[in-house]
Amino acid sequence: MTIRRSRILVLTILNCALLVAIIALPFTSEAVGQEARTMRSHATYSMAGGNVGGFATGAIYIVDETHDEMISLMWNDKSKVLTSIGYRNLAADSGASMRPQP
Repeated sequence: MTIRRSRILVLTILNCALLVAIIALPFTSEAVGQEARTMRSHATYSMAGGNVGGFATGAIYIVDETHDEMISLMWNDKSKVLTSIGYRNLAADSGASMRPQP
C-alpha cells in the first residue's frame, strides 16, 4: 500500500510542476523570430507573370519593393494550389553583383 501511495504522490508532484510550467510559459519573452516579424514595416508589392523553362504553366513573380525580396509561384493543376518555385533576396543579389571580381 505504501508503494502505491508513493507513486500517487510522485505523479501529483509531477502534475503540479507541469501545471506551473504551462501557466508560466505565456509570461516568458517571445522567440527571436517573432520579435523580428513584429518590427517589419509595411511593404509595397508588384506582381508580374512570366514563363518558366521546362514547365507548361506560367509563373507569378511577386516583388516586395520595400524590402527588396522576390518570390515566384506556379499554379499546380493537379492539387489546385499555388506552389512556390523560389525566393530571392534582391538586396543581397545586387550587392553581390557590385563586388569586384578577382
